[in-house]
Amino acid sequence: MLNIGDVIILEDLESKEVKRYKSKIVEKKEDELYIDYPFDEATGKAAFLPQYKELKAYIVSKDNNVYTFYMTIKDRKKIEIPVLVIDYPGEDQLTKTQRRRFVRVPSTVDIAIHPLYEDFAPFTATTLDISAGGVAINAPVDRQLTIGKTVMVWLVLHFDGEESQYIKSKAHIIRVIDEIIDNKQKISLEFDGLTALQRQTLIKFSFNQQLLFRRKGMEQY
Repeated sequence: MLNIGDVIILEDLESKEVKRYKSKIVEKKEDELYIDYPFDEATGKAAFLPQYKELKAYIVSKDNNVYTFYMTIKDRKKIEIPVLVIDYPGEDQLTKTQRRRFVRVPSTVDIAIHPLYEDFAPFTATTLDISAGGVAINAPVDRQLTIGKTVMVWLVLHFDGEESQYIKSKAHIIRVIDEIIDNKQKISLEFDGLTALQRQTLIKFSFNQQLLFRRKGMEQY
């Protein structure tokens, strides 16, 4: 299930804000994983995580599934490269995450994607679908957007008879479709750290979009 080179995201359980660190699996033992030194997704800088710190781990497998478990940093070692040693409960103890807690509906919404630090050029696009949990878009392949990467997104939500609402949030990439059409590929993003008001706005927008599609379907008969 898990392989050398799989992306691993570590989430700080004690932080009041969403704080994630990105790494990858370097070596796999029966009850331990060796991971590359992680970096803070918000700053791109190397992160110092003390021994015995407890974190929640998200592992993105090569089949694009995400598995979670709780772990503790056990040790630091140097093999070919410096690594952190974390405890690993075994594959039968991993929890496969259910990404789609919110219904996604087809919707064309203007969106801007920006890097947290200058590792790719910002770009604008339109969504393919949207929910209170995330969005899917067609992204240029030259931006090198990979699973686990965190970006900043801006959305413009238009409500009939109301003022447009703007959503600004961090989001991380949870799926990348290999098929490339017109130098673009579909990526799915999951929002990070939405406020309760932002979540409610997205739920309202998704509900309105569902009603719109139902009306259009009824008008065809």
